[in-house]
Amino acid sequence: MYVIRQPHDKIFKRVMTDRDNAISMLKNILPAGIKDMLVLEDIQYEKDSFIPPHLKDYFSDLLTSVPVKGQKYKVKVYFLFEHKSYYVKNYPLQILRYLLEIWEQYQSLTKETGEKLPLIIPLLIAHPEGGWERKDMSDLLAIPSNDFKVFIPEFEHIVYDSVNENPEDYNFVETLKALLVIWRYFDSPDFFKHLGDAFKLIKKVRPETKFKDFVTSFMEYLIQTRREEEYIEIQKIAEKEFSGGDVMQTIADMFRKEGVQEGVILGRQEGGLENAQDTLIDLAAEIYGPLPGMLPVKIKSIQSMENLRALIRKVIRTESLDEFTELVNRAAHN
Repeated sequence: MYVIRQPHDKIFKRVMTDRDNAISMLKNILPAGIKDMLVLEDIQYEKDSFIPPHLKDYFSDLLTSVPVKGQKYKVKVYFLFEHKSYYVKNYPLQILRYLLEIWEQYQSLTKETGEKLPLIIPLLIAHPEGGWERKDMSDLLAIPSNDFKVFIPEFEHIVYDSVNENPEDYNFVETLKALLVIWRYFDSPDFFKHLGDAFKLIKKVRPETKFKDFVTSFMEYLIQTRREEEYIEIQKIAEKEFSGGDVMQTIADMFRKEGVQEGVILGRQEGGLENAQDTLIDLAAEIYGPLPGMLPVKIKSIQSMENLRALIRKVIRTESLDEFTELVNRAAHN
């Protein structure tokens, strides 16, 4: 199976670069007083990413400009998507670093005019296992007493926790809600039930060309992030929800390229532990290159099918070979 190195980044940018989705997110997430002052329908996307290369596997970003009603000013809204597999306690420091990089770039562009720097609203969309805990800069620093808090570079930011937030509590448009439903139930035993709900939402998308494009993007994302033994069930749900349309041929072709024919998948499952071990080794090697030393041996020592399936599912979301090795070591000792 071919692995997209950053499947979470790809689906995030595909969904959030659709203006309807970005506007829908802002309408539902921004405080009412701020939202009412902005011309959200005139949102514009900026080209640059401010994520350093070594963090691009774990964070994705989009910078947008939104006009203020009745004024010449534009407010920057910075969409930051976290796709690590675990909670990052020092994330306010990372956001602050990105804000400074944006301001430094604008400072270099406005050096001659003396124009003031733009105000930036940071919006973090988090998708770790177990959910997200909101932090401020003051939570990261050792503070002798409250008197010292005046020296802390605090800033306000908005967090959407895609694991614990319920998309049904918001009036999101269809494709945005579909993605957030998939993320919320990604590790749930009821994933397939809610996948059907997500497909029902996508089915409402118009025009037809946009519908087909989003179906293809979502199916590609699922193929790259779910286990092979789940492909048949995903295809069945897609056939049920998207039946009767031209898009079914596209879906069938995508799964056929992955070898998804019932006999093939069942044959792989019958291989049991050995097949799961080999699948994990191959998948990790596609992501990180040839595995070092005793790591393949350690993987072969894992005798729990449940642990192997969990590792296959998590390997794409690991941030480094060291993190993956740590997960393997834990699984081998359980």
